[in-house]
Amino acid sequence: MAAPRPRQPHSEGPDFREIKQRFREIGRKRLARIAGDLPPRQQDFLHLLPLLFHVNHPMLPGWVGRGCPAGLPDYSPPPAALKAARRVARSFAFRRRAYRRYALQALYLMGSTGTIAYSRASDFDIWLCHDPALSPEQVELLAAKARGVEAFAAEQGVAANIFLVDPERFRQGRHAPLSHESSGSALHFLLLDEFYRTGVLLAGRYPLWWLVPPDCESDYDGHVAELKRKRFVYSRDHVDLGGLGQVPAEEFYGATLWLLYKGVESPYKSVLKILLMEAYAAEYPRLDLLGLRFKQAVYDGETDPDTLDPYVMMLRRVEAYLAARGEHERLDLVRRCFYYKVGEPLSLDAPPGDGWRRHLLARLCREWGWHESRFHLLDARHQWKLERVRRERAALVGELTRSYRVLSEFARSEAGATALIRPADLNVLGRKLYAAFERKAGKIEILYRGITEDLWEERVTLHRLQAADGGEAWALYRDFVPPGRAAVETPLHRARSVLELLAWCWFNRVLDLRTTVSLYAEGSDLCDRELRAILETFERVFGTEREFVPGVDEYRRPVELRRVATFVNVGLDPFGERVRRGRYLASSRTDALRYGGLLENLALSVDQVAVTSWGEVLTSRHLGVEGLLDCLREHLRRAPPGQGRRPPPAGAVSFSSLRSSAIARRVERLFEDVMDCYYDVARPRDLRYVLAAERHFHVLRMEDDVLHHERLDSRAALEAYLGRPRGRFTGVAFDREALAGEVLPAIYRHNRPGRVQCFYLPQQHGVDWYVLDEHGALFHRCHEGIEPLRLAGQYLQFIGNVHQRMRYTAEQQGREQDVREVELHRLERAGDGDWQPVPEVPPPVPAPAASLQVLDDGTGGMTVVWGEHEFSSLDGGDPLAAAARRLPREARGTSWFIGDLALGGGDRPLQTVDYLVRKHELEQALAAAGAGA
Repeated sequence: MAAPRPRQPHSEGPDFREIKQRFREIGRKRLARIAGDLPPRQQDFLHLLPLLFHVNHPMLPGWVGRGCPAGLPDYSPPPAALKAARRVARSFAFRRRAYRRYALQALYLMGSTGTIAYSRASDFDIWLCHDPALSPEQVELLAAKARGVEAFAAEQGVAANIFLVDPERFRQGRHAPLSHESSGSALHFLLLDEFYRTGVLLAGRYPLWWLVPPDCESDYDGHVAELKRKRFVYSRDHVDLGGLGQVPAEEFYGATLWLLYKGVESPYKSVLKILLMEAYAAEYPRLDLLGLRFKQAVYDGETDPDTLDPYVMMLRRVEAYLAARGEHERLDLVRRCFYYKVGEPLSLDAPPGDGWRRHLLARLCREWGWHESRFHLLDARHQWKLERVRRERAALVGELTRSYRVLSEFARSEAGATALIRPADLNVLGRKLYAAFERKAGKIEILYRGITEDLWEERVTLHRLQAADGGEAWALYRDFVPPGRAAVETPLHRARSVLELLAWCWFNRVLDLRTTVSLYAEGSDLCDRELRAILETFERVFGTEREFVPGVDEYRRPVELRRVATFVNVGLDPFGERVRRGRYLASSRTDALRYGGLLENLALSVDQVAVTSWGEVLTSRHLGVEGLLDCLREHLRRAPPGQGRRPPPAGAVSFSSLRSSAIARRVERLFEDVMDCYYDVARPRDLRYVLAAERHFHVLRMEDDVLHHERLDSRAALEAYLGRPRGRFTGVAFDREALAGEVLPAIYRHNRPGRVQCFYLPQQHGVDWYVLDEHGALFHRCHEGIEPLRLAGQYLQFIGNVHQRMRYTAEQQGREQDVREVELHRLERAGDGDWQPVPEVPPPVPAPAASLQVLDDGTGGMTVVWGEHEFSSLDGGDPLAAAARRLPREARGTSWFIGDLALGGGDRPLQTVDYLVRKHELEQALAAAGAGA
């Protein structure tokens, strides 16, 4: 199909001069309305704004240096701007200068300014179009000046957001990165649509879009080329940001995400706009954009600001869409959203002044059939209580998520959904939506934001109930509700734990330290004193977190913890039953995780409340030792060691018993010690941490940035675990209370990779022998009736022989031998009562006559060699028994040993502990055979 012929500015086409005059007249009317609403200081900023970018003067706000680009074409400061400048800098004098080339092209206000939706709380969104030929350094200077002007605006009570726009880059769809006010790559044509229908030219060049008739929009570039070819327009007169051609389907997905992103804090505004996106998508691909409706009305001669109000036009469009679908509840919601966006309480008397916004809103409400009672209900929103706020939030979130599903499905069916959005922007948008709307166990839903600021209750009642599944439940009631009425009253909120319920109340501003709380906690040790201490902890730890609103930078980074409080034994007194019976437990064994002779765990429960950098409030409850370790795992999971950021302290507190402080300190120290292990860059990440709790041991280890724990039921089970062969060195750290004063923590503190470390401890009738091999695996045996150094000589001879075999095997397989040296230490008590390894000189190698050599192929074949004698399984029978029968009687018992061992088989390289374990097994078998010979 041939492109439509461009309209000519003659009798059959529009009069360009008249068209430009109409657009400028609409802009002047909107500016007049803005100025009428602003106090004097804010009016000064509006007058001064173009002048600040037209000149570069060191006495004016935003000065960053003489090289900063300046100069707006066709701008001459009016008297109001010069007076405002002199109020800022008394000696300022404006001097006209001729610019050979203007660095800046135009300055626009866009958004709600000059519309029914504008209020004194609204932002000023300002587009500053600059010459595409500016160097990166010049653009950076201009950006710095814009930030300075924004800071000056804030001092005048104006929230200004200045966006630098390179028209060429903008036409190509290249946008600034996502920020709190910039939609980044999520929008282009829909953003341009909003700009054209809301933009007000403050100074500089008009948009070329004004001069392209609505019926030529589909061939915008061709029509512009024709206008330029015939010299009806000149580049020095206009800014060309492009036309409103076919909007890609992907952009509806980006717009939806962006509006949901904004909707977390401003749901009423976002519902209206997201429904406009849904209305657009319903008629895709034959779009009737509001920007084109606005332009058509101007071409038809309309300049009435009420008729052309962008927000009224948006409302009319959404109303028509919903009415045609018969969706009356959604229609009522969108009208509520519009009413709140305008922010004119019609139930109150009109303030003095023009009041055009109020009159226009009242006219619309009459069309909707709203009456005085409706105004009183809506205007009392900031006094709404919980039930009403919960219903309103459910309606808003339901609408946002419903529209998101509709538009997401549309985008996927039309064009692959996300192709136009930069992955980084998509990631930021998705993270905020996840943090705001994703529901999961223990997450506190924040109800009040964007709806009200006051859910506070003067008096509430807390009841502990029995849940349907037999577990614990807690309920919150308004006012005083005794037990007899709790069954028939509807609670304000329920939760699985009292800590989760209190956190929900605190972060939703339902109660604080001023609230009178009636507590009914039958079956629990929770009391008023503990309840108040919990609330005081919330105030101390989270007092500022209720005001925290994450910025874009927070969503660009992985989520991390900001504040944490850990509550131990909420409503549980570990001594409660004994105290009630008049029995008190005193013990010198004071570790709260294995207290007294019965080794009891006093940390019966652990509740945690955390605020994340994405604004989430998370709670969790854990019971017993396993629960404590699960809580520790979750705490570290929210700040994985691989990210290099240590989590904040656990902040453990407890208020339920006489030993509460000691119990909380023990839990706090455990968290800190484990974090020291896994967040200290000087320590290996694969370190194993040994904890003793109750009658068990627990080994903690980090795998793929997740903490795992394994329970071992005895000391023997712990040693067996530590003795497992490992493919690489993994150190062991013992908790400060685990086996305190015993040998294992002392020798593991000296453990180093690549070394076989032998330790011996002389006993009354023998020797305790410990070996940590090159990978940190433990070998421990008790030997009776032998001198320590003689035993050491036997072991060192054996270790030397097997290391030669290991070295030869490694060379054959083309890998390095892990063992670098062998050490011998004697264990002695130090002055503090702990064990201290003291280096020893290795003793002489024992006489060869006492040494046996065993060749074990790992499949049942074995040969035992003693001197000139050889006993093989190939001869039939058991070679160990045969060797035992032939050994001289005086060489039997403890005087002989296996001095060399060859092992075969296996699917992994053998390490020293493999040989030591097999040596011990064989020597036991030989001893048994010798005793029966």
